[in-house]
Amino acid sequence: MTHRFDTATALHEAGELSWTAEVDDGWVSLSGVPNGGHLMGLALLAACRAVPGVEPLTATAHFLRPGLIGPARLDVEVVKRGRTCSTAVVRLEQGGKERVRTLVTLGGPDGGPADFAPPAPPFPGPDECPPADPEVIGSASVRQRFDYRLVAVDGARVHGWIRFADGREPDLAAVPLVVDSFPPAVLGERPGVTMSTLELTVHFRQPPAPGWLLARIGSRALLHGTVEEDAELWDSAGRLVAMSRQIAQIA
Repeated sequence: MTHRFDTATALHEAGELSWTAEVDDGWVSLSGVPNGGHLMGLALLAACRAVPGVEPLTATAHFLRPGLIGPARLDVEVVKRGRTCSTAVVRLEQGGKERVRTLVTLGGPDGGPADFAPPAPPFPGPDECPPADPEVIGSASVRQRFDYRLVAVDGARVHGWIRFADGREPDLAAVPLVVDSFPPAVLGERPGVTMSTLELTVHFRQPPAPGWLLARIGSRALLHGTVEEDAELWDSAGRLVAMSRQIAQIA
């Protein structure tokens, strides 16, 4: 079975360290433009093609202009190829203009000291939570790509479970989209607002196990029309998968 996310993130070679992709209308955010996490995911996949054999460790995307529905070109510059870490810059262009610039660091396990990580919070499991209220989730097409089981939306926090609606299992390539596809945490303080991401950083901690993903998302400061949003993501086995932070404009 071919899942919609895999079709939407297919890359086609367009020269040395260059690829093209097609951004379709199935990944549009509430602001009416392609979801930033989806565009960042395309850049992440291009970086992994340019530096094969290693996993992403961290990526930061700056959204210079809103994305467009239609063709996109991704040009990769490998800034460093190292024994333990490599770094690449990905420029995503549409309509003759650069839309997103992403810096990606990739590496592999180094056999370091014993692991420690925050445990998954003791929230009810997805089977104990009802499907999310459509009025809370919203009608944006990207939200229709997921099943949600929200645990809490209050104050400037949103906690809940998420999985692809068509049964696709989670992986690191999907993480930027996942963390950027929940209702904004700030909705509890400012109902009805929409967010336009200016910058999104994702730290990839380990590939997720199959099944639902649990997210804990919160904002601490809405100042001068911008808000930060922090997210932590655990897999169905209770292991920390990713941590992210974004800064966004509020409308």
